[in-house]
Amino acid sequence: MNWTLAEVLDAARALSRSERAEVAHVLITTLETTNETDEGRYAELKAAVNVGLEQLDSGEGIEIPADSLADYIHSLGQIATERAARRSA
Repeated sequence: MNWTLAEVLDAARALSRSERAEVAHVLITTLETTNETDEGRYAELKAAVNVGLEQLDSGEGIEIPADSLADYIHSLGQIATERAARRSA
């Protein structure tokens, strides 16, 4: 059976918080790196995910309604872009 992205996301949203965290962790481990820069970024991402998982396990975290997720991620992208620009300057 071929699933669409929307179907996969709907199925993932139906999982418990810990199951969603596990899915995210497994997916991140499947990312391939192609060079040292990618490997460094991957290590940073993996460390950040591990911190997030620890926070979820300890009851910390925020809930974001599914219809607001895209806006939330976009705002995080803007923050990351600004930080990267400051590092490069």
